[in-house]
Amino acid sequence: MIVGIQDEILRLHAMGRLNDLLADKTTRGNIIWATDAYRARGDVYRRDDEMLPSLMTGAQSDVIKTRARKAMEEQSARTRKHAEVFTSPGICKRMVGAADAAYFDRDDPFLEPARVVFPKRRKWQHYVDARRLEITCGEAPYLVQRYDVSTGEIIPLEERHGIIDRKLRILNENTGGEDEWMKWALRAFQATYGYEFQGDNLLIARVNLLMTFEEYLYARWKRKPHEREYRVFIKTIVWNLWQMDGLTGMIPYAEPTGYAVQGGLFEPADTACRNLQPYCRVYDWRRVNSLEYRRANTGGRNMKFDVVIGNPPYQDETLGENKGFAPPIYHEFMDASYEVANVVELIHPARFLFNAGSTPKAWNQKILNDAHFKILHYEADASKIFPNTDIKGGVAISYRDRSRDFGAIEVFTKYGELNDILHKVMNAADFKSMSDIVVTRTAYRLTDAMHKDHPEAIRQLSKGHAYDMSTNIFDRLPQIFFEEEPTDGKSYIRILGRENNERVYKYLRRDYVSKVKNLDKYKVFIPKANGTGRFGEVLTSPITAEPGIGATETFLSIGMFDMETEIKAVIKYIKSKFARSLLGVLKTTQDLTPEKWKYVPLQDFTSASDIDWSVSVAEIDKQLYAKYGLTEEETLFIESHVKEMA
Repeated sequence: MIVGIQDEILRLHAMGRLNDLLADKTTRGNIIWATDAYRARGDVYRRDDEMLPSLMTGAQSDVIKTRARKAMEEQSARTRKHAEVFTSPGICKRMVGAADAAYFDRDDPFLEPARVVFPKRRKWQHYVDARRLEITCGEAPYLVQRYDVSTGEIIPLEERHGIIDRKLRILNENTGGEDEWMKWALRAFQATYGYEFQGDNLLIARVNLLMTFEEYLYARWKRKPHEREYRVFIKTIVWNLWQMDGLTGMIPYAEPTGYAVQGGLFEPADTACRNLQPYCRVYDWRRVNSLEYRRANTGGRNMKFDVVIGNPPYQDETLGENKGFAPPIYHEFMDASYEVANVVELIHPARFLFNAGSTPKAWNQKILNDAHFKILHYEADASKIFPNTDIKGGVAISYRDRSRDFGAIEVFTKYGELNDILHKVMNAADFKSMSDIVVTRTAYRLTDAMHKDHPEAIRQLSKGHAYDMSTNIFDRLPQIFFEEEPTDGKSYIRILGRENNERVYKYLRRDYVSKVKNLDKYKVFIPKANGTGRFGEVLTSPITAEPGIGATETFLSIGMFDMETEIKAVIKYIKSKFARSLLGVLKTTQDLTPEKWKYVPLQDFTSASDIDWSVSVAEIDKQLYAKYGLTEEETLFIESHVKEMA
């Protein structure tokens, strides 16, 4: 059976309840659309217009739809713009269950049909009263699991695992009569919060909570709510599910224009610029007063949230001229969540765990060295969590508890065996990083001499890239590259690049290229875009290069050796399963930058090495396993997870 949100909205309108559900307690008006998805319907559907019952009933009754009901083309565009991914009931159940497992200090007890038994010094009333917040809640799948957000199929009550669903189960198992049940049902709703950016999603979330109350009341006491009960629960729901931009603490688009906003969400008011709109307020039902959301968990008697949970937005809208880049913002939501609760559990992209991606490197290190932070689950293939969604580097469910010390992650891998191998390698007395001899792909650059001799070149190159030896440089500047070495008395080198989708070498005047330390040495070239980032995958075969050969930005180079035998040894090392297993610690995308080689130990590639490089790659692997003291299990892990290279 498919959920009928539109019918429920019309029924609530007929009851005179819809306008109450559209209220915004901070502005004392109504919530706003906060999306341009409905702009074509008229001027009253602009993103900063208030939502009114007349705009979604009568002839406009088809306006509000669940995500499952939205037309595919609209949903696709919306997903791209707001970087939304829709959380399945299974993931919500898993994450809510993880928070409960920590609360009960045992496996999630709600997975069993038997009555939930509370540990000593914990009463069921405490569980019901625990304040839990879903950030960027959408239709509130973590709070109430009425239906599968991807299909709209209604979920039976006994199979629901939302935060409120579980609290109401506790009431059914512990309260003695209807009055006691009703008292604690209200407290359960009063202790459950969520905020959302878009008005249509927020209205659906509020309807879902109200319908959940109706459904459980009828299932338990075989009746519908009374008039007063509707008023009380709607008031609670409207206060507790509010509209907010989670990064500003205000209603969407409320920041002033014309000057920069100073200060962050959690900085003191006197350090922030004076805004045209107030900060969003939440209600503390135990102290019977409202407060600014940003003041939560700031000490004293201010309200705090016990748990924050959710699926934050991953990227901001595409900015600037680079239409292929959308900056990440999920890390900002993580930081903001850590400010308002002791326990935070979120699902988000995982690239930062490998110190990769576009999140700030300093932030990556802060989290990796946070002893209160851990990863509950990592999935390299994001489409297994979010179907038809490609998230480079995978996704992770993280858990942070400021009262517990889990030990800093420092270096993250998805495999326990690889963690052990990594620590053995890093703790070796002679450890040096392979990244020390990897030269960036941008090392080879054009010179002023080239531009002086060819003033027309500046018009053939991209703005701001006048000196780049770009991947398509052979096509952009054909007048300076030659198939055969010219006999004009000038000194020439060869440049490795790609043309017509093939590797080719072309001659270029030596003085047209910047001086690179390994240009006149033996080295190895390997494509910078290499594979997909899957652990243990085969790399594109590296290329040996003699002195006097450089490369375009398609390739990075490794080493600066005096002997050809050394680069042959390097190639065998790159092909080894041992080296590629450690390369896989940081290489989670196709990018093969110098930094990705950080945990690959540098070897002596001369004939004096402790490794015999004359034997096969398989035999070299055996020597490396022995050198670093790998156990049989660790050796088996590498052999079974890393593919062989020809």
